[in-house]
Amino acid sequence: MAYYVGRRGALGIARETSRGVAVAPAYWVTYNSISFDDKVVGVDSEGAFGNIADSYENYVVKKYGEGEIEFDLDDKALGVILSGVAGVAPTSTGSYTHTYTLSNTNNHQSLSLYVRDPNVAKMFRLSMIDKFTIKIEPEGLVKCTVSFRSVGGQDWQLLTPDYTALGNKFIHPMLRFGMGANLAALPGTPINLKNLEFSVSKNIEDFQDLGTATPSDILNKQLVVEGNFEIGMTDNTYRDYMLAGTNRAIEILLTYDATHSLQIRCPKVRFANWEPNKGLNDIVSEKIEFKALYDVTNTLNPISTLVLNNAVASY
Repeated sequence: MAYYVGRRGALGIARETSRGVAVAPAYWVTYNSISFDDKVVGVDSEGAFGNIADSYENYVVKKYGEGEIEFDLDDKALGVILSGVAGVAPTSTGSYTHTYTLSNTNNHQSLSLYVRDPNVAKMFRLSMIDKFTIKIEPEGLVKCTVSFRSVGGQDWQLLTPDYTALGNKFIHPMLRFGMGANLAALPGTPINLKNLEFSVSKNIEDFQDLGTATPSDILNKQLVVEGNFEIGMTDNTYRDYMLAGTNRAIEILLTYDATHSLQIRCPKVRFANWEPNKGLNDIVSEKIEFKALYDVTNTLNPISTLVLNNAVASY
């Protein structure tokens, strides 16, 4: 075959209606980078055989898919991905509002990933999200990075991508970041950040049975919601939050227009690793990390609100 450039590849994604049963792509993701592909676990036979070589045979004992994709945040394909993040499909209303509730289970929503390029077309079923990250910086589009794990890829028919109905993209001027003593105090006065990173880690693990090289399931374990932001330093507010162990509620709101937005609320976050930047020729800034906690008093998940508005009727 002839050589080709990476941008000739295509990625399709869909929510599986039956766990582990492949589904044709519902949305095509215009990714900026992709490392998702087939992987194996091999073991060497290392017994002595009269030679200084350390092994003489290899066996493949496990086959799976793994890697990540990075793309500009798209409010249509995002709806499918958020199903994998929250662990369940959203509740959708006639106003094209999709509300996601974190599922307190260990077999979250599975996805199908279809990957093709001039050399290959493959379907990766039972694709589970391991980590979901949103990154917002002053220049460029809002970026999203998602790492997946799946069973090994299956050769698939060549499908033609459809990019005629892509979603809207978000940019940093569309961000409103709010903080308050509790959810009732949100959104509060907007806080002007220099950058923001928000992530959900699900600590995916293969459930491997004897007798097959393919995992029988891929399960999520403990959920970790965390992030960090940088802000111009004008006082010691965030240092004091860290030192005093003060918790706050936060809201991340990206608004494209009145009918296209993404809202994330965490009812209780703690702060750590406060770090000022006092370069001699730089405007002094500070960076601080946060971690969302379960709100025991109000029985609220680390992410209490996860709402997507777009032009899609349902997922």
